[in-house]
Amino acid sequence: MRIAIIGLPQSGKTTLFDAVTGRRDEPGAYAAPGSLHVGVVPVPDERVEFLAGILHPGKTTHASLEFVDIGGLFTGAKPDPDSVAAMRQADALVKVVRAFESDAVPHAKGSVDSKRDLAEIDGDLFVTDLDIIERRIETLHHSVRHPTPKQEEEKAELALLERCRAQLDTVGALDRLDLRDEERKALRGYTFLTQKPAVVVVNIGEAQIGQEVPLAPPALPLCADMEKELLALEPEERKPFMEDLGLAELGAPRVVAAALQALDLITFFTSNEKELRAWLLPRGATAVEAAGKVHTDLARGFIRAEVVGTEDLRQFGSLKDVKAHGKFRLEGKDYVVQDGDVLQIRFSV
Repeated sequence: MRIAIIGLPQSGKTTLFDAVTGRRDEPGAYAAPGSLHVGVVPVPDERVEFLAGILHPGKTTHASLEFVDIGGLFTGAKPDPDSVAAMRQADALVKVVRAFESDAVPHAKGSVDSKRDLAEIDGDLFVTDLDIIERRIETLHHSVRHPTPKQEEEKAELALLERCRAQLDTVGALDRLDLRDEERKALRGYTFLTQKPAVVVVNIGEAQIGQEVPLAPPALPLCADMEKELLALEPEERKPFMEDLGLAELGAPRVVAAALQALDLITFFTSNEKELRAWLLPRGATAVEAAGKVHTDLARGFIRAEVVGTEDLRQFGSLKDVKAHGKFRLEGKDYVVQDGDVLQIRFSV
């Protein structure tokens, strides 16, 4: 899963990228149009260490997310095409809006206004989606006039895009448009930006930590500059500074958790003598879809899944005792995987 970090110039998006990924880039390192950089972030999950203590694998691997810092999106009259293309490839967006004051880093708009900046970001995404919809609608209006093998399919596409345009005009985004599964599939190729799950991070100054921020929850207040400095310290050195600031934890895990929630992902685990591994999966996905995450051969030759819940292992203490209490299950292809399931896939190819 890929998460794109976007924001207006001088919002601190590269600093946030560094704070989340542990990189040490200079501010503005990815400001040029089309520039981007990718950082891989392990998903914090105490269940990995807990399960390792029960199942004794050779090694453990956390699930991970890719975060991408994209430059040049909001630096001109129109977003840079290469930057927009990179954003379209993302599964979700982190929108960074500035709330900190700094004479050394003046705001590009001349004043700090988080609500205005968020509206500008959303407005640019809105215009980008609307332009695609209107151009495609115009093409379809001409096409459906003539009988072709695809005429009925194109009529259905035209009706769907007209619904999308009406939704944009009314709401300003497509993320809440009520769609059937086949309609959602039909729109997938457009990769509409306002349809993507999003997290808003309010980049605050050190003096604002613990204070009310301009945007209400679920927007996340986070001092990216301070987070980056704290991350550069060893854990024991970091602790007293965090206590002085009133921080119970670093902000990066909160950003990761918010991204997972926006994407509506769950975690399942696979384990053998070599490796215990965590995997991310859309909520509601089936056992055969989980098998495909691990390897396409497992999905193609799926026979059944042996399933045990992490909380059952926590309650009973061992796999043997879980089985003794009847909590070990065999499930078929259509089983809906639950968060925390440990799966052993049986397959034949």
